[in-house]
Amino acid sequence: MISFLWPFLFMFGAAVLLVPMKYDAVTNSVLGVLLCAAIAVDLWHWKWVSPEYAWSTSFVLGLAILLLVLRYRPAAYGLLGVLLTISLGSAIWLNYFRYATDAEPYVYVQTYNDINKLTKPLLALAHRDPLKYQLTGHIIRTSAYPLPWILGDFVNVGYYEHENLPEKLDAAFLLVQEDKIKTVEAKLHESYYTDTLRIRAYQEPSKLYLNAKVFADFFPGRQPEFKGKPQS
Repeated sequence: MISFLWPFLFMFGAAVLLVPMKYDAVTNSVLGVLLCAAIAVDLWHWKWVSPEYAWSTSFVLGLAILLLVLRYRPAAYGLLGVLLTISLGSAIWLNYFRYATDAEPYVYVQTYNDINKLTKPLLALAHRDPLKYQLTGHIIRTSAYPLPWILGDFVNVGYYEHENLPEKLDAAFLLVQEDKIKTVEAKLHESYYTDTLRIRAYQEPSKLYLNAKVFADFFPGRQPEFKGKPQS
């Protein structure tokens, strides 16, 4: 419940701390309404009380909190300062450290760090040698976003959904949806470093193929996990 209420506590605390010391009736009324609304939404969302009692309960709680703030202003300033600090810390923790954690209630279809398995070595190659922006790549899966945005400068990257496949499957890199792996591997002839990659939640994993001829410098001492059939 508290985690869902953090944004409302932040707004309420900021309002109390920033509004001038001498509150007028209108200011107090607005603060009270905002706080009651925040508590009502929270009670309704988490179903701590029946919906028909959410507004009456929130009114009592909101009024009690507002009266305490007005009656014990110095202590309220200290408490609200602590709450704002905790809220800021929670925002930093969420946005910079747990932004791809499914357990967080504010995380929704966030891109996983797994995509770095492809983007880091590929972008490093291109930064080292701009001609590498001409590398051929195949993204064989449905809903590949945000890769089309990240790889927009790579002009020879193709995106294939459903039953579409490129005429020649061997490439500098491939990202293949789970149910297409057998079909694709049967038509590959070169050697690849492989890994499992999941772009985001609610999506089946894909298999990543990095051509050993192109990416060997990134995997010193490592043998390619997949070796295609020699061309006849």
